[in-house]
Amino acid sequence: MKHDVSDQSVRPRTYAAITLGCKTNQYDTAAIVSGMEAHGMTRSEPGTADVLIVNTCMVTGPTEAQCRQAIRRARRANPDARVIVTGCMSRGSFSRLSGMPEVDQVVDPAEKGKIPGMLGFLQTAPWVDWPEDPGVGVDNRDRGFLKIQDGCDHACSYCIVPSVRGKSRSLPAGKVATAVRSLMEGGRSEVVLTAIHLGLYGKDQYPTATLDDLLCRLVDEGLPGRIRLSSMEPLEITGRLLDIIASSEGGICRHLHIPLQSGSDEVLRAMGRPYLRSDFTRIVHRARELVPGIGIGCDVICGFPGETEDDFHGTEVLIRDLAIPFLHAFPYSPRPGTRSAGMSDDVPHRVKKARVRALREAATDNLRNFLDSMIGAELTVVPESAWNGADTVALADNYSRVVLKAADELCPGSLVTATIVGRDGLFLKGMR
Repeated sequence: MKHDVSDQSVRPRTYAAITLGCKTNQYDTAAIVSGMEAHGMTRSEPGTADVLIVNTCMVTGPTEAQCRQAIRRARRANPDARVIVTGCMSRGSFSRLSGMPEVDQVVDPAEKGKIPGMLGFLQTAPWVDWPEDPGVGVDNRDRGFLKIQDGCDHACSYCIVPSVRGKSRSLPAGKVATAVRSLMEGGRSEVVLTAIHLGLYGKDQYPTATLDDLLCRLVDEGLPGRIRLSSMEPLEITGRLLDIIASSEGGICRHLHIPLQSGSDEVLRAMGRPYLRSDFTRIVHRARELVPGIGIGCDVICGFPGETEDDFHGTEVLIRDLAIPFLHAFPYSPRPGTRSAGMSDDVPHRVKKARVRALREAATDNLRNFLDSMIGAELTVVPESAWNGADTVALADNYSRVVLKAADELCPGSLVTATIVGRDGLFLKGMR
């Protein structure tokens, strides 16, 4: 049975939030939570909370299914809670979510700021892309996350994001700098700049700005920590950007995640991607030339409509030849409302899965070699979590993970220099 979200007979006092999807979604959840706590609500566990907020993602079909499963699990665990669903699915799959008996209210992404008002609190406000304090903390003790851009103006044939996130808009540079400093002074020595399309940062502003300009400003601020960039489109990785990273003296992490999607020019054209295999190759080589030791990751979609064995073989060869150590490979799934949804999904699912496995195996081999190349080096790391009850896993600036001894002497979120003495599987072994 559905509950009346605005029922005034019992004022909700506790909440729990469930977030699926990207780091930008995590930031949006933190902003929603900040508004609820401003009205006196306190965090609880999903099984006991008065209100459950589920922030959804629909980047792939399986992700959307995971969101529905999470909603059902949340309702089973807490039949009496008021379940409010928001995020990308609330716009892209509104009818389906509204029809779920487990869902009490579906809130459009543009209306998320009104959730406290829906719960009966007097003060309501329209949702804004950033709260008054944009440095609101995502629930991560070790690293901070700051959304500096939202939306996308491009139209890749497979992607639903532009229709659910809207046009590109950016957080002004002054507010970015203030929020980053606030997060760092609050104990987070690494702040990740998240976005839907990071390379579009500042294009919507007048006068226009660029991500390069913003990074120069942040480096000049002399911040007490380091910046990490989230995903960057290939053609938006400029020589100037690489020079800024190289000259920042650790202020900007030596790490780039670059969506490749395919190593076949034919498939890239069908996807609506604005670059060629040769462009991607050139960018990776230049990044390694200008920023020695940089960690490079990429995304690949396996089994896009029309992808032949030769197309896939070209992708696998590229991943191996470029020695990409960090890879997110996933099978293609058609998204209703996208151009590729009208194409014939002609690659069998078992073939898609086999291609994903092959790419992951290639990337694992690359990662082992990448980690071995760092033995004997010194890396600056951020301690993250306990390992085997005694040691600590820390994140290096180039995205490798390092196991350190004496966890009790390390403060999560601090910056620590470690000498790399070996490799244990897919982890480095470090000593202070």
